Amino acid sequence: MIAKFCLLLCLLAACAPPPPASAPQTAAAQAGASEGAPTLAATTEILPAPTFSPTPPNYPWTDENAVVSGLCFAAAQQMAQQNQRFVLRSAQEHSDFYDAMDSADLCLRPVARAPFDFSGGRALAGLWSAGRGCTARHEVLAYGLDGSTLNITLHFLTQGNCDYELVRPFWIGFDGRLALNLTIAGG
Repeated sequence: MIAKFCLLLCLLAACAPPPPASAPQTAAAQAGASEGAPTLAATTEILPAPTFSPTPPNYPWTDENAVVSGLCFAAAQQMAQQNQRFVLRSAQEHSDFYDAMDSADLCLRPVARAPFDFSGGRALAGLWSAGRGCTARHEVLAYGLDGSTLNITLHFLTQGNCDYELVRPFWIGFDGRLALNLTIAGG
């Protein structure tokens, strides 16, 4: 009976919370080091809890930027400068898109082609935006269905005073039975 009680006390001691972070002790103090002996100062620091981004909205499209990631900067920049938007509704149109990029001779090597699943009537659409700064991104300002048209309004945001030329894609997969109205506010 006494042995079980001792075991219970040992288990409870192992589960005790650590000492408060406001009073860290050095390793030398914990070990009872003598005067004049070298000391090792180890302190415990409590890091703040990680913060998490809010869950993004459940958009009626999928992010397909990876599908066009093999396009070189010069070609993407030209598409942005020409304000071109693309809607591809079949594997053949997708292949023709890559062929057109290759024939423009803007890239040093052929564009790396990534597949897209057009099954079930899905379509691939997108654009590139260009600007100057340190970072750039597209923000969705508004979206919605108007009859059989998917309307998406974006804002292209650049930040910082860096003198970098930036080009960012916005490519999505969506229900190809819908028409698409993709606009950039102020552009």
